[in-house]
Amino acid sequence: MPLVLARYLTGIFLARGAAVLLGLAALLQLLDLLDKAGDVLSRGGVLDIGRYALLRLPSTLGQLVPLAVLVAAILTFRRLAATLEITAMRASGVGMVRIMAALAPACLLAAGLQIGLQAGLAPRTERALLDWWNHREAQDRPLALQRRIWLRSGPDILAADAVSPDGTALGGVLLVRRDAVGRVALRIAAEEARHGAEGWRLTGARVLRLGAAREMATPDVTWPEGPLPREMRELARPTEAQGVTALLRGERGFGPVTRGPAYFATRVQAMAAAALAPFLMLLLAAPSGFGLPRQLGGGRRMAVGLALGLGYLVAQGLFIAIGEAGGLGPLPAAWSMLPCFAVAGLLRLWREEA
Repeated sequence: MPLVLARYLTGIFLARGAAVLLGLAALLQLLDLLDKAGDVLSRGGVLDIGRYALLRLPSTLGQLVPLAVLVAAILTFRRLAATLEITAMRASGVGMVRIMAALAPACLLAAGLQIGLQAGLAPRTERALLDWWNHREAQDRPLALQRRIWLRSGPDILAADAVSPDGTALGGVLLVRRDAVGRVALRIAAEEARHGAEGWRLTGARVLRLGAAREMATPDVTWPEGPLPREMRELARPTEAQGVTALLRGERGFGPVTRGPAYFATRVQAMAAAALAPFLMLLLAAPSGFGLPRQLGGGRRMAVGLALGLGYLVAQGLFIAIGEAGGLGPLPAAWSMLPCFAVAGLLRLWREEA
């Protein structure tokens, strides 16, 4: 394909993709602000509404990239079909496969944008948003969580009912210490725990040792091997978006974690599969470019492509959720839907070409 034609097609596709992405993001941001404006104003002023929207934007954009690629590809192919440009290209020997190949670099750019937003920028902005949301609370006073948090730190297991915003103070603590082979050595229930130079100090503790008949009251118990305050802060109030490093550490069991290896392994595979989603959306939208302007069936082709793209996003999300819960292995949870919908797209394209 001539380079000029490839640039022309890419320009049309990118322009529509950017417009769709920003339009969908603006709509979702507006709906979110209508729901949260009162809470935002109670934590600051009018300018803080802009801060809230700005910190939410990377997460919103990252989630919308596949849908924006799908809609932009459908609009691009319909525009080319309506102006008979695809008819002229096919008559000159440029088939739909070569047209999609010309748009592949734009899909690669969309995949890089999605991964960069979801794995690079969104974890930081979501953490900044949570820190700002709790900035009016006492940073070193435990705040009650919606539900008790359980985590594994090395061989030990910790539960807490409350965690301070800075992660240095815990309330309603239950610590189960285990030996090297995983057997319970002792259980410690404490009213509060605070992090200091010697590690965690549990106050008002009641210790039950293995084989003992009753608990023993102990004023203070130290736990130097516990997690850092920063890790407690992130575990108690986690962000939806997580970086690649955090996912890989969780999958390998390094550091304190609140979820099992299946969750982290599935998220890693899902992130890899997300890099191919824009190419799949382009394939599902390609049949929209067939047909003549006055010929019936153009709307049906668009509707089918849109339905298949949305169906993939819903099915992919469902399988990933099952994989995170351990109901499926990470590989089938993240990758089984991609070839199924790719085959459907290829069959539709082959039928239209025929």
